[in-house]
Parts: sequence; structure tokens; C-alpha cells
Amino acid sequence: MLELKDATLALDGRKLFSRLSLMAQDGQLTCITGPSGAGKTALIEVLLGLRLLDEGLVSIDGELLTPLSAPTFRRLIAYVPQKRPVTISQSEADTEGLETVWSPYNSCRYRLTAIDEHLDVAPMASKPIIIVDDPDAATFSLLPPLAAKGHTVVVASCREDVVNSSDVIITLGNDNHLVS
Repeated sequence: MLELKDATLALDGRKLFSRLSLMAQDGQLTCITGPSGAGKTALIEVLLGLRLLDEGLVSIDGELLTPLSAPTFRRLIAYVPQKRPVTISQSEADTEGLETVWSPYNSCRYRLTAIDEHLDVAPMASKPIIIVDDPDAATFSLLPPLAAKGHTVVVASCREDVVNSSDVIITLGNDNHLVS
């Protein structure tokens, strides 16, 4: 289970969310949605321990996620990044323990587990927590069965089919958020 409590994050002087709380439970598919620029990817980076909150906390199975504990917690997470080049630079130490299951970009800032150019469900199924940023239809089709098997699945997307298929929906935007 991933929990975010009273989280506030601002980037470049713009508040993306304030006092946001959510629980992504085992066996559920949680969708973070909202318009472009609302903070979906930034929130994913917070859950991965790659970006620090201005206020609030993140915990995994009740244990606090900190810069020191992040590498250990990342070993519990299968991460599929957005299909775009990542331009924010992170040091190797910042991403310790993070392995992505697929990326079309060799210059991606995350260390990769090489699979091939088609997403394979096996690496995701071996991790209790699965985080996917902006999945295509084929990738998304793999996620509900994994949630049904007890995985904690968090997906960031504004696609209607993804939102409608999710158990919990977190909507970001306009300095407000809605959890349904």
C-alpha cells in the first residue's frame, strides 16, 4: 500500500497540489488524472522518492519514504515511465534501486531492466507495487489483472478508458484535487 498524507508540492513557484491525501491499496487500480501540467508525473516522482514534497509524507506499507529509505523501497516497485524523453537530470545516487521495466529511450534517466521494445508483464508481476505513467492501451490492459491478483497499481493518465476502469481516481488541477 502507498499512502500520501497532507502532501503539498510546488514547482517553479506554481502549487501543483496542496494537502493531498490518498491511499493506493493492494488489489486496487488507482488513477491519477488531470489536465496536462497538473502534476501527474511530478506526483509519480514523489511516490518513487525522486522528488521531495514541500509538506506532507509518503509511506509504503506504513513505513516512511525518505531520501535514505527510497532506494530500498524502489526495489518493491515496477515502474513504467511515460513514453517521452526525460529531460530532468538525476544523479545515480538519486535513482538508486529504481529499475524500470521498459522505456523506448536509451537516454532515460532511470536504470533499465532490458526486456525488449515490447512490454513484458513478468517483471511487473514480480513486484508488489506497479507505477505506470501515461500507459498506452496495450500496457494498460495488463494492469487490471495485476491489481486483481493483489498488486498495488498506480497509473497516471488522462485517458477516459483508464480513468473509467480505475477503482480510485485522484484528479489534480487548478490547485484543487478530488479523490473519488
